[in-house]
Amino acid sequence: VALFEIGRVFQLQNNQIKEERRCALIMTGARMPRFWKGESRDEKREFVDLKGALEDWFDRMGLRGIQYVARTAPGQAFLEAGDILLGKQTVGQLGQLSPVLARQYDFRDAVLVAELNLDWLLHRRNATRSFKPLPAFPSVRRDIAMLVPESASHEAVLASVRQAKPANLEQVELFDVFRGKHVPEGQKSVAYAFTYRAADRTLTDQEVNAAHEKVVQQLTTSLKASIRS
Repeated sequence: VALFEIGRVFQLQNNQIKEERRCALIMTGARMPRFWKGESRDEKREFVDLKGALEDWFDRMGLRGIQYVARTAPGQAFLEAGDILLGKQTVGQLGQLSPVLARQYDFRDAVLVAELNLDWLLHRRNATRSFKPLPAFPSVRRDIAMLVPESASHEAVLASVRQAKPANLEQVELFDVFRGKHVPEGQKSVAYAFTYRAADRTLTDQEVNAAHEKVVQQLTTSLKASIRS
């Protein structure tokens, strides 16, 4: 099941009724159609499926600078939850419905929900599309595997990378998260791929190493990350 609904919400604020349009999304159950064959046949929808759908929507609306901030206290309705921010403005929330509530409505799998302030998003949307030619020069990839505190979020890692301001950094991708054997309690192992590319030339190893070292130093300083060899 993957559904959405657009409707009006009324709230009492400062003895006045505030009205706004919201969009709600819900996902649960199998990730693939029933006729699908292969290893992924029995996979269930997870938090990343909901977040991926939201990010695709934000990209189509031309919204930049979206951040996800986890809540320390998700509340009675959620097992875990977070706020969706556009700049400093909270534009929505997302999370996994409490299993207790889910069972009351006969849901067997994780129920993932999100609710967004549609009026605010439509006000900030950017319909202008820009295009750039395909890269003429090759990219260089550097990977980092590191131990970070369990509380360190993906957004915190990206913020730390932005603070380093590495030259010619094109993309940052999280490709592994591990907890368990050889990982201290209260920490997690994460692995990131960093792609470097210049628009006007082929980068040298020296240039890439210098930029990448700035990233490593920033991660160890701001996140107390322990780089794994």
